Amino acid sequence: MNNEFKVLPKWLINLFLWIGLCAGIAVRSLMLLNRANPEAAVWVWRFAMFSYFIFFAYRYIIGRRRKGVVTRHGLIEKIQAAEQLDETTRDATTYILRSIVRSKELFNYAFICALSLIALVLDFFAD
Repeated sequence: MNNEFKVLPKWLINLFLWIGLCAGIAVRSLMLLNRANPEAAVWVWRFAMFSYFIFFAYRYIIGRRRKGVVTRHGLIEKIQAAEQLDETTRDATTYILRSIVRSKELFNYAFICALSLIALVLDFFAD
């Protein structure tokens, strides 16, 4: 199988899912934790920023791979020209492929990833 089309193992996909979920829970618990234990809140915040960095870097890489596969192989044009597909299948597939290419998710993932890293670095230098 071409490495370009290799899907990560399910356990690794699930690991990144849990990293993202834990980061989300950590961020949302900060207000309460800061009242109860401000020192612990700092470490939970650091954990959340590091986890967000990892998760959104992963999402950026996956999104970029998908977009690259669609554009490198001209999948939109090939699907539109495929006569053996019925119109609904062709339109649905074209919609999905166009949404991958046109989506601004890569910018969003890169932006969140960069901000998380910047916040973490600034936090360590501020102490």
